[in-house]
Amino acid sequence: MVKNNQLKKQDSGQVDSDVLMIETEEINYDLDSDPEFNSELIKYEMNMIELPFFTKDCNVADGKARKYIFSERDNSYMKVTPRGDPDLISNKIPQEFDEKIFYGILKLSREQNSKEIVTDYFTLAKVSGVKYNHLERIKDSIQRLRHCNVEFNNMFYNAELKAKMDGNHDFSILQDKQEYTFKKVQKFPENKRKIYEKQFRNSKISEILILTLADYVYKNIEHKGFLYFNQKELLNIKNATARKTYLLITKWQGWEKKLTIKRACRFLASRIPLSWEKSNIPGTLNVLEKAATLLKRKKLIRDFYLTRTKPLANSYIEFCFSDQTNKVIEFNKKAASVTTGHENMAMAGFEDEIIKKNPTANGNKSNEIIQGELFEVIEPKEDEKEKELTEKAEKIISEMSEERLQDLKTSAYDNVRYTVDKHQVIEGLKTEEEFLKEIMVMIIRNELIE
Repeated sequence: MVKNNQLKKQDSGQVDSDVLMIETEEINYDLDSDPEFNSELIKYEMNMIELPFFTKDCNVADGKARKYIFSERDNSYMKVTPRGDPDLISNKIPQEFDEKIFYGILKLSREQNSKEIVTDYFTLAKVSGVKYNHLERIKDSIQRLRHCNVEFNNMFYNAELKAKMDGNHDFSILQDKQEYTFKKVQKFPENKRKIYEKQFRNSKISEILILTLADYVYKNIEHKGFLYFNQKELLNIKNATARKTYLLITKWQGWEKKLTIKRACRFLASRIPLSWEKSNIPGTLNVLEKAATLLKRKKLIRDFYLTRTKPLANSYIEFCFSDQTNKVIEFNKKAASVTTGHENMAMAGFEDEIIKKNPTANGNKSNEIIQGELFEVIEPKEDEKEKELTEKAEKIISEMSEERLQDLKTSAYDNVRYTVDKHQVIEGLKTEEEFLKEIMVMIIRNELIE
């Protein structure tokens, strides 16, 4: 049993050892079992896997809406807006703690096989892996999930249509939230009263919750637009960047049906999202490396290779899987292969909008829009540099003398990647010749960069 008692404070980067203690244990999957009988699995809706519903910005301000711009050409964007109501506890967009509460709601939804979840604060805290004595924080999270509006333009994947939808769509993650005392439940019709009375199983429960997931989210789940994830496993990934990376690469690996997938670091940073300003690129690469190292240590991936190029903006990362890593994919073979339309979409930038309550002369809200430079848009010619580098390495190899070629092959056999990825040859994914050539090209590429 592993214990971890660290969680970021409500809205800061500090650690409060009293906020959370999650007890986790190594999850052993029975790959022959039906996922419907695995109580630890939650159904994670596709849009919420691939898009930034929960910000990684611990210092996000009150009353700030964030618009993630994916394409200015066809006006594709996702925008998350707080309610802006001073009577509510929360006036922020959802964050990491709220994501944990959402996991708990998904677990209860699956257990009850319903978009309407009947629960209480104590049960919700327990199933979300957070402490009940932080009740105000839990209530705050529920308000964010209920009142923050998520707007899509040309972005929302519809599982029933099996396509990304054009046009504008918006909703809150929780469509409804009701809170009832025992006294109020006594006034309900008999059929409802009997169901709700059962929830008051001890004197500690003073009110029950009725939480309703958004139709957009639940309808996608009903139409198989989800992937199974182990809830305890997700909660045990304490690093938010690593957790989001794990969600993304699980989807992409199933979609590509490969044991090794490769992504430009800029692309991955845009999808998490992380800063990609020129001055921040070295730090962002370190953050990605730390996240991948954590996933490897937890055996959620078999290995990874981060290649820092010159310029650094063209760096890329490869994630390696095996049948014994990323075991969740065994439950998702068909669903993970679905194309949502998000797979190749890189984020181009963002806008922060400060929601002000002071009306203008015409009675409308006066809002301030701040342009963000979180992501540096790279011209298409930059994307060709990696290809040019590979072609140059291949040309060098083709012109080598036989003696030099044999030396390079020996280096390839001695390279750590040969040992780690040899399974690709054994499993018939590549021939020995193709595999060796790939490693030889990698060696020459690295020499050119250096």
